[in-house]
Amino acid sequence: MEVENDPIIKEIPVFLSKTLAEKLFIIQFPAYVKDGCANATFSKISIKPENQKIRIEIAMDTLNKYSYDHDMGKQLAFNTNEQSTRKNDEKIFDSDLMDKLVLTSERALPDCSNFAVGVFQDDELHITPLKGMLHMKLQCDYLDENDKHVRDGTKGEDDAEEEDNATPVKVTFARHLPDNLKKMQEQSFQHHYKKSQEERWIHTNYISAYDIQAESTRMEMFCPSIEESINNLNLTQKHYLHILVPQLPDTCYLQSISEDQIALHYIMTLPLLDQIRIIMKQVKIISFTKLCEILSPEYDMTTILKYLQQVAMLVQGNWVVNSELIYNKDSSSSQNSISEFMCKARDYILLLFTEHQFLSRNMISSFIKIAPEDINQIFVELGMYESEKGWRLKEPPNWNFCNR
Repeated sequence: MEVENDPIIKEIPVFLSKTLAEKLFIIQFPAYVKDGCANATFSKISIKPENQKIRIEIAMDTLNKYSYDHDMGKQLAFNTNEQSTRKNDEKIFDSDLMDKLVLTSERALPDCSNFAVGVFQDDELHITPLKGMLHMKLQCDYLDENDKHVRDGTKGEDDAEEEDNATPVKVTFARHLPDNLKKMQEQSFQHHYKKSQEERWIHTNYISAYDIQAESTRMEMFCPSIEESINNLNLTQKHYLHILVPQLPDTCYLQSISEDQIALHYIMTLPLLDQIRIIMKQVKIISFTKLCEILSPEYDMTTILKYLQQVAMLVQGNWVVNSELIYNKDSSSSQNSISEFMCKARDYILLLFTEHQFLSRNMISSFIKIAPEDINQIFVELGMYESEKGWRLKEPPNWNFCNR
């Protein structure tokens, strides 16, 4: 990273406010509304602070004949409440109409410790750390209940007369687990889901953004005592900038990273081995120089190489992620090829790339017994096709690195 000698235009003092540090969330709603939530009627809001869950009920304008279908609203409410009555649950809709929308939250990022909200006033920047960032989405369980009600109504009378068959009950006993397995179990999805279900909803009141109480809360985003908030920053300019804005991979690598994969800002908070493993799984192939540009400058080349050799192999002077990380055990390809065969096929192709700069599918089809589509998938992830030459790796050979 080159340090430019740009002139300093202005120095702005930055203060850290911790008054709302454990309470501040950014909530992203499903659609942009011009007037925000000023005209919305929040009938009920609940929160699970430990699991960062929010549930919002918004009243619908059932009197607006241009935007509300009374017949459909009545049918949905009837089917939903009927199912709730059968299960002895509380009625979803209090009236005979579907009179509300329900929004539930999902975490946008697993860790928001590097994010903050700032208020700029009087040439001072006051920042408050974020507790979480949440996406709100529509919860439409009543539509599932309605579909189920319709399907149940289409069943014949013979189905209703069938006798219930005896169902065997399997009894299991929990055994003592080692500490490492217990830790893995606690980190599992089922464990987190169970913990989320155990936490009770806390019902809250909605305060308008223009209310005096809301204005008073916003004032808490200012640091109360400037004299006590002075912090020593023992970081170099280069390291500080890297923490604020981690370096993004080049465009060719961004194209291979799907939107549902882990955010780079979160990856940079993990141990170095995990950082390298996740980055290599995303980019598939990369030069050592470009990998070092992505990682924090605090890591030396020897340490990076030590961990890199555990998750990748050197081919034509560039690093390619190990096949076992791409094709996990017990998984299969899009053509149902077993992961073990996919790993062997990919390793054989990489072996040939150590001997040839260009490959054709005819060179390997007689040795690799997997579907042609799977072979093509391996080539697409690793290389680029050139007419009259064949497939080559995405990264050009770097023989200088091999000769170090």
